[in-house]
Amino acid sequence: MSSPRVSVVVAAYNHAAFVRECIESVQAQTFTDWELVVTDDGSHDGTADILRELAASDRRIRFHGFAVNQGACIAVNDAIARARGEFIAVLNSDDRWRADKLALQVAFLERHPECGAVFAKPRLIDERGAPFTDAGHKDYLIFEEANRSRQAWLDHFFHAGNCLCHPSVLIRRSCYDHVGCYDPRLAQLPDLDMWVRLCAHYEIHILDAQLVDFRILDGERNASAARPEVLAREPWERLQVLRHYLSEGLDGHVSPLPHPAQPPDEPSSRLRLAWTALAIGTPAHRALALEILHRALAPGEPVAAGAPELSAYLRLTGETDIFWQRHVGICHQLQRDVETLQDVVARQRAELASVNQALDLSQSRHASAEAALRDIQSSRSWTMTAPLRWLMRRVNGLRRKGRE
Repeated sequence: MSSPRVSVVVAAYNHAAFVRECIESVQAQTFTDWELVVTDDGSHDGTADILRELAASDRRIRFHGFAVNQGACIAVNDAIARARGEFIAVLNSDDRWRADKLALQVAFLERHPECGAVFAKPRLIDERGAPFTDAGHKDYLIFEEANRSRQAWLDHFFHAGNCLCHPSVLIRRSCYDHVGCYDPRLAQLPDLDMWVRLCAHYEIHILDAQLVDFRILDGERNASAARPEVLAREPWERLQVLRHYLSEGLDGHVSPLPHPAQPPDEPSSRLRLAWTALAIGTPAHRALALEILHRALAPGEPVAAGAPELSAYLRLTGETDIFWQRHVGICHQLQRDVETLQDVVARQRAELASVNQALDLSQSRHASAEAALRDIQSSRSWTMTAPLRWLMRRVNGLRRKGRE
């Protein structure tokens, strides 16, 4: 059996509500020379059952399921390893394509052999498939980027990070064979890591058309959503991606930024990268910068032009605070202040409780006195002595008048 031109690879996980729509968007493509290679990553919501059903009714769908969840990169790498096509298209199991997506992208790569991959613009949709309208969301405008050379893309990836929509890509199989598949050690940035490795060797292009419906799930459930564990993991993974600019000799493709501590000497491209990273200032960039400067000042080695004096480097390590220890100290002091305030509040509450208790006792005594007074005023003796009390008030009044 001849191989298809395009292999669509899908790594599916717990998307029973969306996966049928995803697969049907592939089946609806106007370009028909494709296979669909699906790996289910140990879903437990019925996703695998839906995929088996679809595969049983369409021989172009090749299904494989993991017994337990192993991670998105391992699942998509499994699908790529089983793919037979000249071109590989990646699709998330909760997203969907426009019907002419493959036709437009295959035609582009056929016309542009210098390009390793072609992307498209996404249309953001919500969980119900309606247009996503939250303009404050971090992904709302992130994919609105112009085309540029691979060198300019490498510069952008270093300075700003990812802006390419992964489920829009159509990539030559030969590119994966050359640069490798996705790094399973990365949970947040495996796509950015891939684009850096890809642009080290190949041009890429973005079609100016919305060919993918990219779904934003409710409750921060996308893999890249701003959950606490994602925010904690992202700087570490970004540092690993930035290290490609050292290991693959890409430091010369990064546009420089000045830093106040930079010596006046013209630095090497490696040290220029360090000063630029320090100027960008994210935790990952600061860590990369100090790592480069640390190596540049290795004992017994000649100091390269553009390297700081040892004393200046030590000042930088004390000021840069890549592990946020100053912030940790501030947080600890704030915690101590909060605990002190909590003690003050507890004491004031105890004092208030004592005052309330005394007030309750006073009110009880007052109520008892009022009750006793009412008893007296309603008694027979009180009624019988009323004329005498009136006479006494008159006499007392006359006496006061006489004294005046």
